[in-house]
Amino acid sequence: MIKVPDLRELPVLPSEITDAALDGRLVLFVGAGASMLLGMPSWAGLASAALDDLRHIGALNFAELDQLKTLDPKIQLSIAELIAKEKCYDLNLNKHLIKRRESNIYDYLNLIGAVCITTNYDEQLAPIFLEARDGSSTPTTVKRIIGAENFKASHLKEPGTVVHLHGAMSDPTSMIVTTKDYLEHYDHTSVQIFLSELFTYKTVLFVGYGLEETEILEHILRRAGATDEKEKKRFSLQGFFGSQQPLYQRLGDYYRKSFGVHLIGFPRDYEDYDQLETVIKNWSEKLEVRPPALVDDLSDMDRILGNV
Repeated sequence: MIKVPDLRELPVLPSEITDAALDGRLVLFVGAGASMLLGMPSWAGLASAALDDLRHIGALNFAELDQLKTLDPKIQLSIAELIAKEKCYDLNLNKHLIKRRESNIYDYLNLIGAVCITTNYDEQLAPIFLEARDGSSTPTTVKRIIGAENFKASHLKEPGTVVHLHGAMSDPTSMIVTTKDYLEHYDHTSVQIFLSELFTYKTVLFVGYGLEETEILEHILRRAGATDEKEKKRFSLQGFFGSQQPLYQRLGDYYRKSFGVHLIGFPRDYEDYDQLETVIKNWSEKLEVRPPALVDDLSDMDRILGNV
């Protein structure tokens, strides 16, 4: 068993991530843990809120509500959507995706400037990449990619890009909500090719995926066929209490052997998940993201053109 890195308030930034940023190969993969620092709900919290809305309109009683909340969040949302359709009620999940507390987590993530992928519906991600033009630096325009049919491998080489893997609140029809949506989405050829390209050729840092989001993370990695543990190209930054050291070690061993993901822990004992903001601030000051080198563009062209 390979020992996981010690829990440190400011974990050491792996050289593989630093080098990937300089080579234009770093991609940030952002989950609900980041949005929760702004007071937005987790996947389970969103499902619970949807069921509560249905109880308020009389579509569910307290006994039904209590039973449904024991189910997997995806099943809860699937049932909530079915009930809402039966009652001709607009579930309107967007009303729950609002900022309720202050955090600079997204400011620091955006300052890194890397291509971003997110399973969140909100649109807080807007990476700032300074593009050199005539000796000056101009921020690139944020490009949001929404809808499986629009996922292309070439987007992974465009700084300033945010890929909304599960849809975005600006386009409610794109939001992957039910179990049926979820399964159909990951069966889509464009999604499979995109994820395969991502995990084969890029270095990926997962941020905001805690124990609650483990199932989502595992599903994505399994569908992408990410298993190689020899080359350190996949990292996950997660928080643990000091008393969870054995869990941290076992989970780290599981992620590495199953998906080639190297777990980096930070302590939750004093700042809880707010410590993530401090870590990302520290790392954002150390990372320099550059666009892919021309030689890399040329060597990748044939492969990427086949996926465009």
